[in-house]
Amino acid sequence: MKKFIFTIVLLISSVVSSYSQWTNDPLNNTVISNPSGDQATPKIATTSDGGSYITWFDNRAGSYAVYLQKLDRHGVALFPVNGLLISNNPQNTSLQDFNIDVDASDNAVIVFTDRRNGTILNPFAYLISPTGAFLWGPNGVSLTDSISITQNIPVVAATSDGNYVFAWSYGSGPNRIAMQKLNANGIPQWDSLVKLRGTGAENFNYMRLIKSDAGSVIMAWDAYTGNISTTGTIKLFTQKFSSSAAKLWTDPQDTVQNLARLAGISYIPTLISDGEDGAVYTWIDDRDINSRASVWVQRFNSSGVAQFPKNGSEASTLSTNQHFLPSSTYCRSTGETFTFWTETNGGQTLVGGLYGQKFNSAGVQQWGTSGKEFKALDNNQLSFLSANSSDTNVVVTYTELLFGGSNNLVKGMSTGPSGEFHWPGNIVTASSSSGSKIRRQTGFDKNSGMAVMTWSNGDIMAQNLNIDGSLGIQKMDVTFGIEAMWNGTVQVQDTVRFYLRKNSSPYNIQDSSVTFLNSSGNALVYFSAPEGNFYVQTKHRSALETWSSTPVSFSTASITPYDFTTAQSQTYGNNSVLTLGKYCSYSGEILKDGNIDLADVVLIHNDVTVFAAGYLPTDVNGDSFVDLTDMLVTSNNSANFVSVSKP
Repeated sequence: MKKFIFTIVLLISSVVSSYSQWTNDPLNNTVISNPSGDQATPKIATTSDGGSYITWFDNRAGSYAVYLQKLDRHGVALFPVNGLLISNNPQNTSLQDFNIDVDASDNAVIVFTDRRNGTILNPFAYLISPTGAFLWGPNGVSLTDSISITQNIPVVAATSDGNYVFAWSYGSGPNRIAMQKLNANGIPQWDSLVKLRGTGAENFNYMRLIKSDAGSVIMAWDAYTGNISTTGTIKLFTQKFSSSAAKLWTDPQDTVQNLARLAGISYIPTLISDGEDGAVYTWIDDRDINSRASVWVQRFNSSGVAQFPKNGSEASTLSTNQHFLPSSTYCRSTGETFTFWTETNGGQTLVGGLYGQKFNSAGVQQWGTSGKEFKALDNNQLSFLSANSSDTNVVVTYTELLFGGSNNLVKGMSTGPSGEFHWPGNIVTASSSSGSKIRRQTGFDKNSGMAVMTWSNGDIMAQNLNIDGSLGIQKMDVTFGIEAMWNGTVQVQDTVRFYLRKNSSPYNIQDSSVTFLNSSGNALVYFSAPEGNFYVQTKHRSALETWSSTPVSFSTASITPYDFTTAQSQTYGNNSVLTLGKYCSYSGEILKDGNIDLADVVLIHNDVTVFAAGYLPTDVNGDSFVDLTDMLVTSNNSANFVSVSKP
């Protein structure tokens, strides 16, 4: 297959200016898409830098189409207003589930079904670059081998070796699961579809897929006879497939749960990576046939060995209550699995409890036989629970339907191995705007611990939730002078990276952001960081690294001003130079070794001798030419033994 690249040219500067960033106001969340018509079923996937892709079905043109938006970690939209059109091929009147993942290059891989081949649903895959390029062509790649067989609910996993494995329901009576692998060019890597089928009349359906080691994937799926909505014979199967589709675990695998009695389509079991090339499975079953839903959890290591007892560990044995909608996360540093669910009384007249359980590495309950209560039972209904963890910080997000109305709140909480709340007020409201909030999904950046939630209320909305429970981002109104680029009236406009560093040794970086200073040396800088006091550090291509004199207080409720230029005391160690009425960072630090010295002068001299020009570190005064003026400034600072001053 020939590779086509269709690039969407984005005017980033104009696009960014028309969007807001993450808001700190739960009444006014960030709008992702709000044209006329219905926008529904959002999905989210996190990029390596803490940004997000959000995709959804959109009815703005009178029939549902697939759209995509990319956000940076500050909530700034990078694709066109109201999203990038991915596909407007015809859909069913009832939408089918679909899936998105992100690969190591931060491309978004999306798979969904439509009826472009006729009246039957078939699956199609698209690969979209961070700049909006359609890497597999404007119509994506067709995954099917038959346009006459209904195929739906596709899933995808970007593998560790740069490929993409897809799986979907292949309805041929009994229902099977089909699989295919594409490479980075969208070319199928398996000669034909891999098809899994059960024994006799056994159906396979509702597959989930995650990546593992060496290009392999782990899949879980439901196995049942009869109708999945009424049958009492549902089991939970799993298998690990190599890069060549070989089964790496016992075949047939001894299943995750082989007692049947799983919940039907009311709850699809979840599958997550444990971060160690294994998997954690969470489901509901009624194995005692007593009409009591109970939460169960299992973990398999990369070799397919169950780490918990056969058929799983039960989260709560409290037989008088019902337990629904569980979500799990695994903490690698402690080897513990955390599971959360919504609790109701037996008759489901009280429905709003939020409970959790911690399992040790062997699947033994650590928070008592009934789990731990994080929110007491009431008349409000919880849904769309999602548990994620960054180190030992466990963040749980959910939607809460207020009793007697149609107003939903989006909420979150954080805990850890101790089971204590981490945030002031215990539970934080991320969205309190009126109306429904349907199909809420959560993306999570393990590096920063920031959760990004998206939902539909007819429009597509989103909100971030920081690791300290705050909403929004930090904003700094900064003014920074650069000695050789300031002429007393204007400063050469240039990019500078600003870092927030913790206020105690070893002054670890909390976040950083690149900004473009205007001709006054001023810019608004955004940080995805918790509230607190931080040193501000600068990095510029030819200026000396400079620190704020003291830690600066940041709050998501306001914009933090900081002006390095008003006094020498604004810089740590008074490490700035008065230049034509403004205190500036010293110019001429080319090597970035913390000193302006002869080595920097030599680098400039070398470029002077070859008449170097362009955007270069050695162009100290920013006029796009490397000449004696640049060398003179640097030589003077070298003679004065100028060096970095920091805590």
